[in-house]
Amino acid sequence: MNNTFGSIISYLRKEKGISQKQASSDLGISQALLSHYEKGIRECGLDFVVKVADYYNVSCDYLLGRTSERDVIAISEGTKKTITAENPSEKIIMDSIDFTYRILSEINHRDITRCTTEMLMCSIYNVIRLLYRNNNLNNEEFFTLTKESCNCYSEATYQHRKGRLTDKINEFSKSRRNENKVYLSYDIINKKYDDIASSVFNLVHNAERIIKK
Repeated sequence: MNNTFGSIISYLRKEKGISQKQASSDLGISQALLSHYEKGIRECGLDFVVKVADYYNVSCDYLLGRTSERDVIAISEGTKKTITAENPSEKIIMDSIDFTYRILSEINHRDITRCTTEMLMCSIYNVIRLLYRNNNLNNEEFFTLTKESCNCYSEATYQHRKGRLTDKINEFSKSRRNENKVYLSYDIINKKYDDIASSVFNLVHNAERIIKK
């Protein structure tokens, strides 16, 4: 079991708005042990995974990072029914964008911030454009770029901005100015950005799972 389990149960607890003391009491363990589980310092047994899944009404696969869906399958009169908890994806994305701009603020480099913003804008623009097409009656005059131009240039533009961002970050990392360089690790993120750390860990895990497919 890796740190994914810890970050997910930490996220679920904070989302539910309960303290470690309350959660540990409800789960029948000490607060110190729950803290170790959330930080990935210690590993729990499968019995505890099942207990946590029942406590937060999510699947064991979700807790173990095997899926980004929280669905819990219940058996009723021989029929499988899906009970879906609230999808945390929106919060994960918004918190991760917040995390990104906190880091950019600490780096305080205009070109890096601009390239990052342009990359995000291009990605969101493409999604908005695709969603806009869900109804053929929607007027494409909302956009100044034609559908053909968008299809042709949007990916190229994104890759170009990504290349520029990579170059700017490489230049910055090689510079002798160390005062604005941000040092990151699992423990640093978990401590320094504790209010959004679990969302960042979830986004990284889910994105890598999608990419590996």
